[in-house]
Amino acid sequence: MKRRGKFIKKSITALFFSALLASSAVSLRSALPLAGADILRQEDPTPARQEPLAASAVSQKEPTRRKTVYTLLLAGVDEVSGNTDTILLGRIDAEARSMDFVSIPRDTYVNLPWSVRKINCVYSGTKASGGDGLEGLRSAVRSLTGFETDCCAVVDLSTVKSAIEMMGGVYFDVPFDMDYEDSAQDLHIHIPAGYQCLSGEECVQLCRYRKNYVNGDIDRIALQHDFLRAAAKQFISLGSIPNLARVVQLVSSTVDSDLTAANVAYFLRCALQCRAEDISFYTMPNIPAEAGGLSYTFVDLGEWLPLLNDALNPFETEIGAENLDVVYLENGAFRSTSGTIRDERYLYR
Repeated sequence: MKRRGKFIKKSITALFFSALLASSAVSLRSALPLAGADILRQEDPTPARQEPLAASAVSQKEPTRRKTVYTLLLAGVDEVSGNTDTILLGRIDAEARSMDFVSIPRDTYVNLPWSVRKINCVYSGTKASGGDGLEGLRSAVRSLTGFETDCCAVVDLSTVKSAIEMMGGVYFDVPFDMDYEDSAQDLHIHIPAGYQCLSGEECVQLCRYRKNYVNGDIDRIALQHDFLRAAAKQFISLGSIPNLARVVQLVSSTVDSDLTAANVAYFLRCALQCRAEDISFYTMPNIPAEAGGLSYTFVDLGEWLPLLNDALNPFETEIGAENLDVVYLENGAFRSTSGTIRDERYLYR
């Protein structure tokens, strides 16, 4: 499948790629053993690889991991609601020097017996019930993908703003004047059109701006994608991350993560060795629909499986619908890949 053909619709909050480049305090979790050595002290700091998943996770046969391929889950948490309104799943191929990221829409329906079943509520909902928010989010993403991610981190916007400031901002050609006031959200956007260096605050505002788009979120996604390209190209062309040590200290004290501070140096090197055109972004294909009196997006299964295998699957074995726990629409009716919809009455209230 040609990635830039069928799945040309790409989306990502650009801040999170910047966060990936900036978050040197974040690294692979303990599931990626260090083989008895701190990789930061090795000449070739290649992380040891995670053991294959249980056979039932992908197929009846034990799956084989693709060489030098790792998966990364990043989420951005809203400081008021505690919800993760931006969720990004990535695959990093160190040998091929490529990175693929798929954004999961915040309203994606998850197969849980909750009063609100949007994936952006899983992190905060799990924590509120006394559980581990990271593990709750990881589990929800696993139901959509069929595999366990190697590493996971939740970042708040204030950290991203500060990290971008430390890196000197991002140069970008703003296509039109952006003016917006919303006191309820303490959101005040006033960015003039033109090529300029955007501060961390302005980068966040640019990506949150919603006015004056003829095609609504489609146009906003396109602008975010343009911004993301500019940010990636800027740091890759520099070949380094400005004020790296300060950014490391900032992120290590603010990121909620099950990761240590060892292997991100390796991820950073991978990012800087990529060409801008080898870093690709997509949105999980979805279909909007109402369920339980709320608006959701449901996975478009026919579109999702090819993209999942092409852009995210870290195994040699292909992932099929039988490996997922996804509720989807078929001829106007709700179906489940696992054969079970938890508290199915909820959908038709």
